[in-house]
Amino acid sequence: MSTPTLLDRTDIEGVDFAFQDDPDVHATLARLRAERDYAVVPFAGVRAVLLLTHDLVSAAFKDESTFPAAAIYRMTTGPVLGKTLQCMEGQEHRIARGVATPSFRRNRVADFVQPLLEPLAHELIDRFQGNGSADLVADFTAKYPVLVISRLLGLPVEDEATVHRWAHDLFYFPLDPEAAMRASREFTDYVTPILEQRRREPGDDLISRLVTESAEGEFLDDEQILSFLRLLFPAGADTTMLALGNTLSALLTHPDQLALLRSDPEEWTQWAIWEGMRWEPPVGLLPRACPEAVDWHGISIPALTPMIFSINAAHRDPSVYERPDEFDITRKKMSMLSFGQGVHSCAGNWLAIAELDTALRVLLERLPDLRLRPGAEDAAKVTSQVGVALRGPNALPVRWRR
Repeated sequence: MSTPTLLDRTDIEGVDFAFQDDPDVHATLARLRAERDYAVVPFAGVRAVLLLTHDLVSAAFKDESTFPAAAIYRMTTGPVLGKTLQCMEGQEHRIARGVATPSFRRNRVADFVQPLLEPLAHELIDRFQGNGSADLVADFTAKYPVLVISRLLGLPVEDEATVHRWAHDLFYFPLDPEAAMRASREFTDYVTPILEQRRREPGDDLISRLVTESAEGEFLDDEQILSFLRLLFPAGADTTMLALGNTLSALLTHPDQLALLRSDPEEWTQWAIWEGMRWEPPVGLLPRACPEAVDWHGISIPALTPMIFSINAAHRDPSVYERPDEFDITRKKMSMLSFGQGVHSCAGNWLAIAELDTALRVLLERLPDLRLRPGAEDAAKVTSQVGVALRGPNALPVRWRR
């Protein structure tokens, strides 16, 4: 007779948290959290432990020994992205991160990244500003973060449409693996000769830094660089796309908050960004795995159990946030769980913040009286992009005063 385990039954049916959408996801998570701090849920055809409180999610991010990132990413993104920072551990991770990420640190973003952000935002807005109306998803949020990465890498401007397609297909790997694998191969073939050219003639771009700089006396080989570059698009550009879309959706569907932001952009822009990422984080659920059986924070987790860190539940935990379901930029709280914690926290968090800050400021400056088109409230709502995990608006139909 088998011994009963945590995974013998699920706490919810009818939605697979890996691939299916739950239109009322926040209500679902709140209902599960009211029962206990975690839940057992369907996930990719098996059962997973879903962590639901701020304390548990934060503790899990910091506990790399119990929930190693490599255990899940080798199985999920590894085939399409390669052995990225997410798959590395110990000295290998430390050296790769030491070479790849200094340009994204807070004290270097201003010098290396900031000079291209505002001109690029203006460049995109110039294309539609005279129309008096636009879809900010199609015309701005889906393009801006990808173009930022492309120009940081020093890729030819004439190739940006192709790079955008690769970024899109890599992001939707869970839904269309074949297209993602094809994008990975094409991007690799495209970038490989550029690596060699930048070694011979380095410039002031990110690829040049990756091929010429070292950490602890070690240089990255081509595959390590390529895996980092592949990761930049889904983990950097596409998550920023969702964060920007979610924040704009929140502001446009809460006119009082948008009016407050307009009243003093210097005071409120940063807090609108942080509240947007709290209210609807671009990555709501992050999968990990528990390779070994463990009793962790009172939970008896069997070996090889899939884990889900519910950032969106943690960000609406009423023990941490008063009125958690309200979008309120006067909250003035930095929701850092959006970027993870611990050794595998997002290396590009300050790049993302700089992009979001610049985009919001320039959009409000260039598009006076920016507002949703009448009747567009439903179209502008945040919804599933990939299952419950990745959410954003499909469209943001807006108009402004010309």
